[in-house]
Amino acid sequence: TLEVGPNKPFDTLEKALAAAKKGDEIAVYPLPNDKPYPKTALLIKTPNLTIKNADKSALIKIDGTGFDYSGAGRVPRAIFQFDPAANDCTLEGFELTSAHNDSHNGAGVRINAANHITLRRCTIRGNDMGIMSNGELKNQTGANQIIEYCLIEKNGDLKDPGYNHNLYLGGTSVTVRGCEIAASLTGHNLKSRAHQNWIEYNFIHDSANRELDLVDAAGNTDAPNSDTVLLGNIIRKSPNMSGNKTVIHFGKDGKADHTGTLWLVHNTITTDYLSPVIDLSSPGATAILLNNACDAKDSQRV
Repeated sequence: TLEVGPNKPFDTLEKALAAAKKGDEIAVYPLPNDKPYPKTALLIKTPNLTIKNADKSALIKIDGTGFDYSGAGRVPRAIFQFDPAANDCTLEGFELTSAHNDSHNGAGVRINAANHITLRRCTIRGNDMGIMSNGELKNQTGANQIIEYCLIEKNGDLKDPGYNHNLYLGGTSVTVRGCEIAASLTGHNLKSRAHQNWIEYNFIHDSANRELDLVDAAGNTDAPNSDTVLLGNIIRKSPNMSGNKTVIHFGKDGKADHTGTLWLVHNTITTDYLSPVIDLSSPGATAILLNNACDAKDSQRV
């Protein structure tokens, strides 16, 4: 275990990461008066790391204000970036804010084609993007991403409206579980181009645009069984919003097909708008709905 904090062997996460080896744990202690660790930027290439808060009573705060998360060279495009070699890593117990860059896509966390990455019990707010990920089905990268028990809210950039989201995901497979995903500033609450998505028991609400935008990526969504399961979620549109009023979009916004099934099981959906609850927009897209509650002006709209 590599300890970070006041009177610990390492005073920054960057120094602990430089010393870390496969299988190590980095335990981070809070700074005095609950101050955030400033301008933290971690490009992670070491596999099987656990990075967590040592004090379970509070999240460890990290504030990226003043740092350019450019993605150039060895500079990450996120506060925590997991590169392809960093498989089997876990990040738990942090509050991440103010990751920005000139491309308007500085993120709290980026999963860059790494597999088996788990993000747990984090708060991610006030960044250009909350969480970004990517990968390719043909190479089985970006597989088994797990995002659970997190608060992801108020991410976006008003200088580039509509192109930054609370979550913007891609790769082979994603699970989002037990999270609150709320109030994206300009884009969607959850946008994904991943081959398969399993989204269960979340509270997804008050987006600037769609609550879920599940769209195409060549090689990922035009392969067979590019499915999404929405299980037991509470999904609510803001009663006061000017963006896209569709609740859930499953299909395409590019040139590839989306050849899969959208499963909606045991969800509760609330919207005040005369717009689609579900929009299927590609030839290969289908939907199966089981035991959902829909409170809408016209509950027959699909």
